[in-house]
Amino acid sequence: MGKYIKRSNKIQIRETEAADIDFVKRIESAPENSVNVFQWSKRKHIEIIEGNDTFHMIIENKSGKEVGYAIIAGLESNNKSIELRRVVIDKKNKGYGTEFLNLMKEYTFEDLRFHKIWLDFFDTNTRVESLYKRHDFKREGVLRDKYYYDDEYITMVVMSILEDEYFADKGN
Repeated sequence: MGKYIKRSNKIQIRETEAADIDFVKRIESAPENSVNVFQWSKRKHIEIIEGNDTFHMIIENKSGKEVGYAIIAGLESNNKSIELRRVVIDKKNKGYGTEFLNLMKEYTFEDLRFHKIWLDFFDTNTRVESLYKRHDFKREGVLRDKYYYDDEYITMVVMSILEDEYFADKGN
């Protein structure tokens, strides 16, 4: 079992191991997720796990059952900026995504002492945009037709939160 990095009353986050890749691929390719997530090979996920600048993690409920996975990048960034590259939750509407964002903000700003978390997502994924807004992420812009994937262009929305915004909200 991978090392745990954060825990709350609802979830725990641990390092992804090679044995977790089948779970990762299963939820990544599930119909409700595949429309919003680029499909990666097992090899690509292993490269991320083995990377120094990236952290591939499994999200578990308090019982230890896998409920999602996430990837962050920028751990070696001189800019003190973390990219929340991917968050995929298996069972929706259970609060796992919300709790994960709470723990990621705490991890980034309090544990790592970084300055910024940023992310991008498909502009068609309006559900996730409202989640990020509730967590004080600000819309930075739109990257029109950023990717060509599955015979269509995909526009990405970029959002971020800065450490002072996190700590100001935490103080309230």
